Amino acid sequence: MKIQLAALLMILPVVCNSATSTDGRNGKIIELTVQAGVDYRMSPTQLSAMYFLNSDNLLGFKVGSDRTIEERQTSVAVQYKHFLENSFYVSGEIFYLNTREDVNYFWESVFRKNGDYADYKSLGAGIRIGNQWTWKYFTLGCDWIGYGRRFGTFQKDTHKLNMNTYTLLNVIVGVSF
Repeated sequence: MKIQLAALLMILPVVCNSATSTDGRNGKIIELTVQAGVDYRMSPTQLSAMYFLNSDNLLGFKVGSDRTIEERQTSVAVQYKHFLENSFYVSGEIFYLNTREDVNYFWESVFRKNGDYADYKSLGAGIRIGNQWTWKYFTLGCDWIGYGRRFGTFQKDTHKLNMNTYTLLNVIVGVSF
């Protein structure tokens, strides 16, 4: 792990030579990233491919999954990201979730040992805000916070389904060219 960190620190000055993130996004066509953090209902690892409409607007596709012993989540999303300033952005999305999750409310989960799990597929829409810095080829960012709402649920087997989804500290690392 120390060797990878040292290599990354040596490579960063080479790929990170633009003055601002806006400058770093100028002339780019494609952005490829890996993301990790709380997103939707769990903490999936996600891959994203974005197309630069211009230096302040990106349109893309994101897929991810997470699995524990009892729960799982697979997500697919179409995202639109708009930079308001140098690195600050607002992003909207339409998403599809295929999940198995504990549908108990927080206090029920604390006092009960056995979860009440539900399997379902759903569609929804969400919004998130964050910062993303782009240098010559390297990009690093974070969806600080986000909120989503399911508007269509299929194959659910519970009446307790929480229609809200959340994003918190979803880290973004990748390349743009």
